Amino acid sequence: MEGIVIKTRGGAYEVQVGNQCYICTLRHQLIEDEKRRLAETKEMPYVDLVAVGDRVRISTTASAADGGYIEECLPRDTQFGRTRMDGWRQVIVANLDMLLIIFAARHPTLKLRMLDRFLVTAEASDVEPVICINKIDLAKLENVQRELNLYEELGYKVVYTSTVTGNGVDKLREVMQNRISAIVGSSGVGKSSLLNALQPGLQLRIGEVDDRIHKGRHTTTEVILLPLEFGGFVADTPGVRTLGLLEIDDEQGLDIHFPEMRPYIPECRFAACTHQHEPDCAVKRAVETGDINPLRYESYLRISGFKEGRYERNSDKKRTDRNSRRRRR
Repeated sequence: MEGIVIKTRGGAYEVQVGNQCYICTLRHQLIEDEKRRLAETKEMPYVDLVAVGDRVRISTTASAADGGYIEECLPRDTQFGRTRMDGWRQVIVANLDMLLIIFAARHPTLKLRMLDRFLVTAEASDVEPVICINKIDLAKLENVQRELNLYEELGYKVVYTSTVTGNGVDKLREVMQNRISAIVGSSGVGKSSLLNALQPGLQLRIGEVDDRIHKGRHTTTEVILLPLEFGGFVADTPGVRTLGLLEIDDEQGLDIHFPEMRPYIPECRFAACTHQHEPDCAVKRAVETGDINPLRYESYLRISGFKEGRYERNSDKKRTDRNSRRRRR
């Protein structure tokens, strides 16, 4: 049977097949095959062979009606995750269709630089980002739309919602329908109330799962997919909620994940242009002429680590700089 992994815990995988759920373990042969592949390719291993969101084929056991084995993990369309400090690759959600980035119009203040980081994370993961501005009842819509106009011009979808008035909730359901979505956003943006507006009781169920699974842990990237009554699944997890997910491939570069920069990258004199100090940089010229928004360029510099010596992408560099400052004191 073919199903989708909706939860993982301690080597056990909850697989939903239609309306039935099976608690499965991996066939030993899958583990051995992966070991041989890694020995040949010398790649860094994954934390787990199977992730939430994976489509798998399972067989059932005679001893338990709801038990089974994962016989095969089908190829992934996308994988949303990170490379850990130890070099191991960790997939947070597989086959994710959409990253739903939630901010509040007010209380807390909309932070565009944080939004830029989430957008780059989605771009690097080949996942469609959708920006949701909640609590729109607390601000003038036209003022917020003016602030987000830049992102709509870049082609990003923006949905404005209010759980108080109900505005935009139906639109958000339409966007999420029949898709696998992950929710990201800081505390206080109204994520819980928004989830309950989308489907009453949904956030309560997520809370119950978190209390049970995450007890005694400081950090986790465990995730559960919850089915939506209007079709699709939603994932909510502390691991996805953090900003530390992004690991840009140095060969690929950060700049291609800024859509407005892509047309200018081939015009730079140097193929490995960082768009910071090199001469004849087409990206910098586009910033000067206003074809690239200076605020977005500033975000690029900060994320890439070139601004004021801040290496936001490189935790080792940050730790070294911090230790050096302590020694100087």
